[in-house]
Amino acid sequence: MDLEKTFDALLSTNEELREENGHLRSLLSLFKEHIDLTARMQSVRNNAHEEFTDRLLGEIAYQLDGRILSHVFQGHKRFYGFTVLNIPDKIIEVSTHPLSGQVDEGYRLHLTQRYAHIMEQLKRLGYKTTLHPPFTEFIVNTYGILKERPTDNSPQAIDYNNPDFLRNTIVKTAPGKLQKDLLLVLTCLCSMAEKDGKPLVIWK
Repeated sequence: MDLEKTFDALLSTNEELREENGHLRSLLSLFKEHIDLTARMQSVRNNAHEEFTDRLLGEIAYQLDGRILSHVFQGHKRFYGFTVLNIPDKIIEVSTHPLSGQVDEGYRLHLTQRYAHIMEQLKRLGYKTTLHPPFTEFIVNTYGILKERPTDNSPQAIDYNNPDFLRNTIVKTAPGKLQKDLLLVLTCLCSMAEKDGKPLVIWK
């Protein structure tokens, strides 16, 4: 009888162990799914963060180019087809009447002087007219620009107009070979923003 009770007890214990084991397997499976999901979510966040920081690098270059174009062609609202590289050609184009071909010499001189003036200012900061216009184009084409305008006074809007935040972003995320010139681009942008009293990032 004792043997039967012991056997029954063993069967009962074995069944309980089997149930507990099944429960543990279920918990382990859920735990693994949680780990996998967490890893995937982290990967998505990392990718999203990487895309954001990359685009911010492009935005810095884009903003400097836009600032230069706005300075030279003051009063123009659209710059489709305009680049810092082709400013001399665009000066000739916009100062020439499209139908008669007559040149507005005064306007051409005015634009040429504004172009020479801003280039001279930027050169003092280390900007090179043969290097940095194609460099900024390369950065914009490589990294893109920010997709969405942040709401006013949002943390993003504050960060975008914080030179220290932008500088840290360059140092932490840009490839080493690009950092020196990107930091120079930011310095030029900060200088122009200080002179015109506008935010670093101007949304069109």
